[in-house]
Amino acid sequence: MVNLIDLSKWKKQKEIIVELHRDYGINVSSREWRLQVEKHNKKFANGEANYYITHSNSKGYKATTDYREALEAKNDYLKRAKNMIEKARDCDYGFRHLGNPKLDLGEGETK
Repeated sequence: MVNLIDLSKWKKQKEIIVELHRDYGINVSSREWRLQVEKHNKKFANGEANYYITHSNSKGYKATTDYREALEAKNDYLKRAKNMIEKARDCDYGFRHLGNPKLDLGEGETK
């Protein structure tokens, strides 16, 4: 499916989904498109594809062999990973302190 779309220039996900439906009769959700891109990029990592499909929150998707363009996607993945690690840490922190009483120094009472 990824190979059906011309990604030589930046293209928004909505445009891609409409093009797949209009030109090829393929109905695909945003999630399925992202999974297809992920599969394609795994093939690129394994040397089975000639280009990487990078993404940008503002520009959309683009096929590239330029590492500088691919950095947009890489940096987004790293930012998301950092956010997920912070959320996991917050979960652990909350459960560690679940049974601990809190002392409100303003009122002098235990909550």
